Amino acid sequence: MTDFTHLLQATLTPVALISGVGLLLLSMVNRYNHAIDRIRYLLKEKHERPTADWRKVDQSIAIIFGRCRMMRRAILCVASSIVCSGCMVFATALEGLGGVDLGWAKALLLVLSVGLVVVASLLFVVEVGYSLKALDLEMRQ
Repeated sequence: MTDFTHLLQATLTPVALISGVGLLLLSMVNRYNHAIDRIRYLLKEKHERPTADWRKVDQSIAIIFGRCRMMRRAILCVASSIVCSGCMVFATALEGLGGVDLGWAKALLLVLSVGLVVVASLLFVVEVGYSLKALDLEMRQ
């Protein structure tokens, strides 16, 4: 029973990481979906405007599309981080149940998982800059 308790305790840290990163993923997916909806709206609105305004609308669409690309990369990093954390839980379970030493694999997975969260966070910050640029452009219209 003590071995199982130790195994359970060892798997809680990666599970907590998955939970916290899941909230970040939710926020990113919501921003991504909103940006896509905004592009669809602008494409529809473009044809209702005079041709002279199309350039401004196209600029807005290009900026928002850049945001979508940035968010897609961030979402991929976060999802990959979750996979690494899940693999860490699996490796810990294999260690506890099979008596195999996977410390090096778990350390690598931890570094990858946290590193991917850092990269995703940096991409998220860049995306916020894009959104302010898009807002500035729309305010000038």
